Order: sequence, then C-alpha cells, then structure tokens
Amino acid sequence: MNATRQSPRTYALTIVTHERRRLFQVTANAQLMTDLILRYRAEQKILLHAFVIMPDHLHVLLTPTESIERTAQLLKGGFSFAARATVSKPIWQDGYHEHRIRDVEDYDLQKRYIENNPTRKGHETYAHIHTQYLEHIDPPMIVG
Repeated sequence: MNATRQSPRTYALTIVTHERRRLFQVTANAQLMTDLILRYRAEQKILLHAFVIMPDHLHVLLTPTESIERTAQLLKGGFSFAARATVSKPIWQDGYHEHRIRDVEDYDLQKRYIENNPTRKGHETYAHIHTQYLEHIDPPMIVG
C-alpha cells in the first residue's frame, strides 16, 4: 500500500487554462470536465469534497487515492484526451497549484472559497459547481 493510502491528505487543487482561455464558458466543455471529475470519484480515484469549473480555471477540493501530482495529471490529461476532437489549441497552463488542507478551519475556508468563486466573478447563477451534484460529494477527510 502506498503512503497516500496509508495517510490520505486533502488538497485544494487549482488548474488554469492555457493563456486563461475561457474554454469552460462553452457549456459542453464545462460539462465534460464535470463528468470527468465525477467519473474519477466513481472510480474511487478521489474523494470529492467540492468543485467549481469557472470559464478559465477550476478548483477542486479532494482527497486523492494516489499522489496529488498523479491526480492533477489525471484531470488535465483526461480532459485533454476527451476534448481532443473539439479543442485543437493548447488546453492547460503548465503546472497547477495545490494547497494541502491543514485542519477543519482550513478545509472550511477552502470550501467557502470554492462555493463563493462564481459570485466573486459575477456568475451568481452558476451551474458548474458541486452544489448542483450534492449526491456525489464526500464528507471531509482531514488528516493533519
């Protein structure tokens, strides 16, 4: 068993599109990304605590079953593969940002940030957020 399985860590993961292209402003692309996240949860590759897919980036609060690096690779590569027929330009900015959750307060802060991101960006009635998929959201798993 690898170290991640022995000692799971929860992360807030942010991934940005190449040159901040508004790729997810296209509903079909946002839905494809949502479906991919939900599929990885169903396949038990992640525990999913929150997410939002904004026009040019996404935030995911998750507990990976493998490393956070592998999880970011799955999300970026999985979407790139699925979208290859409709998106011809580069999709992702290099890298990603991960923040390891330290405690319950940090978890709550990150979850609120994700939930409030659409309103902060002027998308009050945003459809591509975990609150539309509560039956697929896992409870917190916080290991210090």
